[in-house]
Amino acid sequence: MDKDILNRIYEKEEYLEYLRYHPKWYYYLDSNRENFKIFENVVKKEYKITTYDKLDKLKTNIGFVSSLLNYFSKN
Repeated sequence: MDKDILNRIYEKEEYLEYLRYHPKWYYYLDSNRENFKIFENVVKKEYKITTYDKLDKLKTNIGFVSSLLNYFSKN
């Protein structure tokens, strides 16, 4: 496997953990370095760390804080 790809994998704990449970990706990453972009997207979707997921989590937290403020302002 390319050293650049290995370095990028070791930079993020999520990538290592995903590879432990899905070892077929070793083959895909070794055969073609272009597969790394696909791998990144799959890992981000699996662990819900995409931009959409972060915004959705923020929206949920804002809704929670808003409902708490409404509750306490009525009492």
